Amino acid sequence: MKLSGVKSPKRDYLLAQASSIAHLNGSTTFSSSFLQPLQDTDVSSFLQHTHEQNLISTIEHGRKETQESFYQVKKKRLFEQLGASVPVAASTSLAASTMGMSSSTMKKQASSSAPLSLQMHTKMLAYDRTIVALNSARLGGTSFPIVHALIDAANNNNQIVFMFTVLANITQEPPSLPPLEHASAHILNSPVFERKYAKAYLTSQTPAISLRKQIVSGARQALEEQYLSIIQRTVHSHPSEAQLGGDPSTANLVRAFCAVRFYRQGEWLSGLELVKGTPVWAQVFFLVRVGEVSEAFQVLMRVKDAVDAREPGFIDAFRIWADSTERSLPRSIRDQLAGAQTTDPFKLALYKLVARLDAGRRSIPNTWLWMQFAMVDESSSDENDESSLASLTKVLLAYGERHFEPAIGTGGQKSGLWASVLLMCGQFERAVASLWDHDSGGSLQVEAVHLAVALAYHGLLRVSSKAEGSDVDILTLSPSTTGVQHIPSLALHTLIWRYIRQFVKMDAKEGLQYVYILPLSADQPSPPGVGREQLEAAWELVRRIIVMANGGPMWEELVGGVRGDGTRFPGVIPTHLPLLRLSLSSSSNTYPSPQALSSSSSFGPPTLQTSDYKSQILLPTASSLLSNDCLTEAIKLYDLAGEYDTVVGCLAQALGNLVTSGSTTSGLGAGGMTWSATGDQQDRTKELEKTAREILTVYERLGRGTGLGVSGPSGSNTGGKDRDACVKLLKILEASERGRDGHVERALEIIESTALVPLDVATTSGKESEVDVMKVTKKAEEFTLQHEALQRCLPVYLVLCMDALSGVASKIKSGGGVHAGEAQIHATLAILRKKSRALMVYAGLLEYRMSPEVYGYLARGDVEIAL
Repeated sequence: MKLSGVKSPKRDYLLAQASSIAHLNGSTTFSSSFLQPLQDTDVSSFLQHTHEQNLISTIEHGRKETQESFYQVKKKRLFEQLGASVPVAASTSLAASTMGMSSSTMKKQASSSAPLSLQMHTKMLAYDRTIVALNSARLGGTSFPIVHALIDAANNNNQIVFMFTVLANITQEPPSLPPLEHASAHILNSPVFERKYAKAYLTSQTPAISLRKQIVSGARQALEEQYLSIIQRTVHSHPSEAQLGGDPSTANLVRAFCAVRFYRQGEWLSGLELVKGTPVWAQVFFLVRVGEVSEAFQVLMRVKDAVDAREPGFIDAFRIWADSTERSLPRSIRDQLAGAQTTDPFKLALYKLVARLDAGRRSIPNTWLWMQFAMVDESSSDENDESSLASLTKVLLAYGERHFEPAIGTGGQKSGLWASVLLMCGQFERAVASLWDHDSGGSLQVEAVHLAVALAYHGLLRVSSKAEGSDVDILTLSPSTTGVQHIPSLALHTLIWRYIRQFVKMDAKEGLQYVYILPLSADQPSPPGVGREQLEAAWELVRRIIVMANGGPMWEELVGGVRGDGTRFPGVIPTHLPLLRLSLSSSSNTYPSPQALSSSSSFGPPTLQTSDYKSQILLPTASSLLSNDCLTEAIKLYDLAGEYDTVVGCLAQALGNLVTSGSTTSGLGAGGMTWSATGDQQDRTKELEKTAREILTVYERLGRGTGLGVSGPSGSNTGGKDRDACVKLLKILEASERGRDGHVERALEIIESTALVPLDVATTSGKESEVDVMKVTKKAEEFTLQHEALQRCLPVYLVLCMDALSGVASKIKSGGGVHAGEAQIHATLAILRKKSRALMVYAGLLEYRMSPEVYGYLARGDVEIAL
């Protein structure tokens, strides 16, 4: 390429710099010798270097997170399609210290929850029993302590038990109901658990102030109860150091705990401020830590003089703080406590707690999270307040799951700790999604489903609408109008289906128990229509389970059935219709809704009235079964729905399909019956014939399926037409069976009795072979008025009729079974020839409705009879 004659500013610039470029040494550009050390006094260079390193680190961290997130989403989608899970990893010291649990304890729990099939099956059965008991209570109109039942089913998994304990404290659910003194009095006076908090949680984007206070109080109480158990285990494992004695008070237990922790070789550890030779500040702090504020105040009062001499005004401030329902002090008293100076970490923590000072710093192990909730102030409705639950939630969400659960690829499994933290923040939907996450290896998905059930029962779960939901993730984050944080919602129907599809084919009744949970959320007011969507999702899952049940006795246990004497017996689904907000009919609610489903416990729109079982379950499911070629099950559902004319219509179509599927038009030979069936087809034929005959007999006796209420486009009785078609198709099947057995005379009689073929229109005068063409033509013109199933079977019963005629003629010609004179034989053969000719005329008029092979076969049969 020539540069001469072309002026380029870039070329001139490069040529001008040629001298400096020639002196560049590329070998040292990126070598360590090129880097110059920073001087100790060069602050600006140090700050610049630190800033650049932070930028590089942030970019690299972001790149790794983006790459990992991309592959995790792809992997999740793949395994979701395959119905499998991805195993992951173990616990961290930060998570252990935050909740007051040792790393060894958490590792032990992680190893004990290995995904063994037998262990998983046992766990699922334990949880299943709680759901059955819950639905039984709902059906009876009584409350049920679902959270405590789940605690019992958790099988001593400490972290899961703690998670459910957090929820029990938040909901204030008692461990059990009071004993039944009188049934009616119990129903009227028993506490209402179902959807108790739905109005406070779901009517606005943020929970009501009363509920937020209850969430904070419940979280704090759960942490206090957990730490009390830690103190008890510590004291009981060191009896000689504790010197517990016979005093059963919590104050004595805390004294013994302090002795175990801080007393060594006859001396208290340095850093503790002693009052009268006792670490009073440590004892008071631990009593407050386990929720025994009154006993902590009594400890202070026993050394009041000494404390007042050192910290004047603290005991009075502590009393005011303890008596306050909001655990707060007036601003003037808080300012007095703000300047306290001490080296005792417990004394400093008490000052911070009482005066709400510097909550972000952690000075005592295993107390940071408790301190945060103990210092939350929900007296204001401002979410931007730094002491609010919303502000604490933002801090914890910023920390994220990685600070509380094992990192992916470290060899451990999730413990459920992060889900517990989310519950304490009131992030109930996020808690369920955290447990369900496939990164947990599927070990906590059972707990995720049952946590969602408990939340939905108490009204603390916001479900996603169809417009918001995702096909991959069960959690949806919608923007908030306040702009403070996103509003989480959960695709509950997706969660439940993904769980029950593992066993619904084997145990459909257990799967239905989980489907009954979906209508609980029917009272959710927003987004508009989401409540109705939950009902429709539940009904759709019921229909899906019925289709997947594949018939048999177990299938009839679901939907009910009819006994041999015509009486009906109910199934599982009809007896649980109130849980699905369905009634047996649209005109009357045969099953009254239980108390929990009454309008008194619902705040949703009045349009959520019960629908009828027939239109929402039976008819759509029957249609689906019919399209899947499950005729017997479809007919039973139509019968249960009272659609007797539809039952007869389905029978007609099925019998027509059976006749045409069993026919063989290829390789037609002379003589014998050409309608045949395989072994499976014969069994199917017998089963369908038996079902059809039984139904038609019962319907005829009870006056059902007459078609009086069903009319065609021209006003014709289509129901009666279906019934007539069923009778004729059954006769065709019977004739074919008689023909295969060699009873051709009986087969011919049966075919003639159907009046499908004009065999009785032979002339009585004129030549022997002549037929009344006018009558045959009229019969052919009436063909289009026949039932569609009979029209499709035209080639079958024409061939069947010709074979019967040919068989009878062959017997007569050979003399087999005929004891008559020659004249009578000639007369019989003449009648057979007339009938054969009438059949051929009729077939000729309808020639284009059958294949050429069939018509050729009929012609050969007619010739053989004429010979």
